[in-house]
Amino acid sequence: MSEENLKLLSCHFTWGLLKEDADLNFLEVKIRERLGVKSGYEGNLKQRELNFLAFIKHLQGFNDEALKNLLLAKEEHPNDDRTVIVTYGNLAWVHSFLSNATEAEAYIEKINEILRAFPTPELHREVLSEKAWSLLKFSKKSYIRAKEIFLEALQKEPDDKEWNTGLAFSLFRLEGLKIGQYHRVRFEESPAVLQLKKALKLDPDNPMILVYLGLKCYKNIKNSEAWQYMTQALKMAPHNLSVVLHVAKFMKKEQCYDRALDVLLEMLKKAPDSSRLHHEVANNYRWKAMQIDDIHNPELLGLCVHHLEKGASLNPGYVYPQLELALRYAELKQAGKAEQKFTELFSKPDLKPADLQAWHRLYGDFKLYRLGSEKAAVEHYKQGMMLGRVSTEWISCRNRLKKILQRDKRDIYEIRVFFDSIRTTNTDD
Repeated sequence: MSEENLKLLSCHFTWGLLKEDADLNFLEVKIRERLGVKSGYEGNLKQRELNFLAFIKHLQGFNDEALKNLLLAKEEHPNDDRTVIVTYGNLAWVHSFLSNATEAEAYIEKINEILRAFPTPELHREVLSEKAWSLLKFSKKSYIRAKEIFLEALQKEPDDKEWNTGLAFSLFRLEGLKIGQYHRVRFEESPAVLQLKKALKLDPDNPMILVYLGLKCYKNIKNSEAWQYMTQALKMAPHNLSVVLHVAKFMKKEQCYDRALDVLLEMLKKAPDSSRLHHEVANNYRWKAMQIDDIHNPELLGLCVHHLEKGASLNPGYVYPQLELALRYAELKQAGKAEQKFTELFSKPDLKPADLQAWHRLYGDFKLYRLGSEKAAVEHYKQGMMLGRVSTEWISCRNRLKKILQRDKRDIYEIRVFFDSIRTTNTDD
């Protein structure tokens, strides 16, 4: 069949979502974990999750799995046929990739029938909405495009609940990128804060608006307000996985490890197969041990390792928690097991630059603090920095090198020469 006909469809395959722009494994894990929580989806949200998952499976090269998820999505749509336009478009594309031309053409015709039944010169709202939210979920590189869709929609419907919430979330994510680039948007000057407050008035039952406002307060040292927003969000949606993870991370930053553990362990009853929950639980046991000044506490260390191992078994593609697991093995005086885990992770094919940078930093820590090899540690910190600013681990590597340089006035490892060679322009130096 003609590829031109497929390109005319509005669906995930024609929205410019590029494989290289996203962490496909992480996206898949998040969707599957949300689907795994036994809580109801409003409207056609479950259908959209399955649509998105199907597209991710296609990008990973598994079109048969993509088809299975799209057929499930097809069963989920409400009575309004306009909600299946994207699903049918995706189905047409996947059938085409599977060389099922007849099926592909049949879905194109189904779409045409819906468009004839509901004529409009523009994209149907259901399609435009799914496109905007997909762009926002897919990658930081598509945040601006998502924001533009929400903004354009608001020109026609300025008080629309969904469009205002979408714009607020887009602005929040974009300001988050600025913070990641070592800038901070003041609370009083933040367009995201203003838009979040407007969205909350229109959409008061949306717990994620409360979470994002809480995070904005926290980042601007308005902790009492942050607690109010976070506790309100948790009360509103105690079994929403995204809400629980954000609130627990906030509690962890506030050094309220027991409270965070209460929230996380309760959520684990609903989502026992969430690798992200297990990772957070492990983190809190680790920080709790540090809080009581007993990082080798056998009970807390054992619980930490247990949840890191469980998370690794559920999501072997998530590298960072496994690097932490290797260090915890070392703390258990299992250096051989730690070395084996580090070697196993370094051997992974297609290791992302950010993961490789984390590997060098944490392996350097292992060499320095567990094996006492400062020379080997320095080499790994240098290797981490040479990857560039692909993650915050760049700063961690740099800070460790600076600390070593303070002790080593003779600079036997030529750290000053190394710093000069990379010629960083970071004003944070």
